[in-house]
Amino acid sequence: MSITVRGVPLGHMKLDLSLLSNRPHNAGVTYDCPVIAYIIETPQGRILWETGVSPQAAQEWLPEWLDAVGIDELGTDANIERRLAALGLGPDDFRYVVFGHLHTDHAGGLRFFEDAGAEIVVHEREYAHVMGLQENENFFNKADWAFLGAKKPTLVTDEGTELADGVRLHHLPGHTPGQMVMQLELDTTGTVLLTSDALYTSDNYVEPVADPQIYWDVDLWRTSLGRLGKIAQENNALMFPGHDETAIAHVDGTKELRPIRLTQGYAYA
Repeated sequence: MSITVRGVPLGHMKLDLSLLSNRPHNAGVTYDCPVIAYIIETPQGRILWETGVSPQAAQEWLPEWLDAVGIDELGTDANIERRLAALGLGPDDFRYVVFGHLHTDHAGGLRFFEDAGAEIVVHEREYAHVMGLQENENFFNKADWAFLGAKKPTLVTDEGTELADGVRLHHLPGHTPGQMVMQLELDTTGTVLLTSDALYTSDNYVEPVADPQIYWDVDLWRTSLGRLGKIAQENNALMFPGHDETAIAHVDGTKELRPIRLTQGYAYA
């Protein structure tokens, strides 16, 4: 069995594009910001990459978050539980549930896996950071991952880890302390990088680099983006940004933009 990866669309948020890519011409531009999880099939078991926004977000998010990010149009079906059910999958159908980071638009569905047998995988610095929070702040919502105090996740170190054959996690901090990127080795497509918010959109990747306005350490974010670009170029990788439906293909030193194929049933192999 070879590795495959397929996208699971979880709706769109609305926000000012300059929050993700702070170029002057992006200010005041409303961006339909996609939320996407990914299912990875491997010989060692099925992996879920991130879980999108919680259906309880409207009640749990801080007012300033709701002012900055519109979630009214996500819809009642745009959550990981219902999306997986539509694919005939439930929480016990995964060996690993892996998080690039634990912001609430990526970890909102984590609680769906509280009683499942799947291993929850986060970076050790991300885990230490959120366990030290006394209240909700900076798009970290304690309700998303409160149970991780009792059900300790599998922790990845700074060096990263080989989660399965052809599945590697890299620590690329800056957006958050424990931001990770997943590297997949596919037979036909080649290397695929799931970036989470180490790279928000393809626009961040255009020279000169456009900083985001949401970050933990923007200098570290830039350094990590450089490392991400090096990994991508060395492997001729197809890179899926955290909040974009456009991928970046690296082909012998050049970059090409390609739509991410998100049709139900389609998988990259």
